[in-house]
Amino acid sequence: MSQRDKELLLSEWFEKLEKPLMIYAFQIVHDRTEAQDLVQDAFLRFSRQEVEILEPKAWLYKTLRNLCISFLRKNNRLQRATDEDQLDFLDSMNKTVESNLVSNLEKNEAIDRVKHGISLLPDELSEIIKLKFEKQKSYEEISKATGLSPSNVGYKLHHIIKDLAQELKQEGFFK
Repeated sequence: MSQRDKELLLSEWFEKLEKPLMIYAFQIVHDRTEAQDLVQDAFLRFSRQEVEILEPKAWLYKTLRNLCISFLRKNNRLQRATDEDQLDFLDSMNKTVESNLVSNLEKNEAIDRVKHGISLLPDELSEIIKLKFEKQKSYEEISKATGLSPSNVGYKLHHIIKDLAQELKQEGFFK
């Protein structure tokens, strides 16, 4: 791939994903400036890749996810460093707590990523998801609310969930 092709590819993905990636990073780190820096770092790493990335969107989300987790871990370690130095037995407890924190963070991150994915859907599709999962409506009730047939509601739900799950799997949320 020529340098010009790489620049065009980077520009294309930057235009498509800068805003969604910013929202995603902000949901994790809760700091706008840090989210911007992390997104820029992800795109910088993307531009420096020597091998062709087959799934740029998934690669960028996964890279950004890892950068956000590293940022949070780094900040948490700085806050606990004094306690660990003073009392050795807290080290093992802190590792357990940190492991639980990371596990909870990853679970919350997956939930936030699903919400983010739903927010990017067209209004009609996000409304179907909200009616089904937030308001616990039946296919018949969703059909009346949207004007779609019950079978069309089921079809659309199936494909929304399948596509979202596939995106998340590509980003490394599911093994």
